[in-house]
Amino acid sequence: MNRPDLRGALFLPALAVLATACSGGGDGPATAKTPRSAGDVFEIATPEDRETVPASVLAFVTGLHVMVRDGDRVYAGQTRLDLERQPDGARALTLGNGLTAQLVEEGDGFQLRFSTGETVMMRKQPDQGDK
Repeated sequence: MNRPDLRGALFLPALAVLATACSGGGDGPATAKTPRSAGDVFEIATPEDRETVPASVLAFVTGLHVMVRDGDRVYAGQTRLDLERQPDGARALTLGNGLTAQLVEEGDGFQLRFSTGETVMMRKQPDQGDK
């Protein structure tokens, strides 16, 4: 069975998300220093899963496709984001463009649930050991 090629169909929505994500100008969080303690590194668990493609694209655009979680802080690149504990046990963060996301624990990882409705599973990267 031939599957339709969705790359062209996903380009314009991805471009729109990118434009929205980058429109915050200088209002975003300041560049962060390297965390004092080494946190756990998480990445998108199944980037090839068709159901999570919109959330995966949004995670890439916002820089959350790979993140370091250190207690109640998340480092996406050199941007530090503080997590706020929610009444339901989830933790929420707010991006520089006003978009919010929740981190909901699940097994050894968590779901990254964007306020726009997209959800993607994040898994802990295997320990790389000392390099």
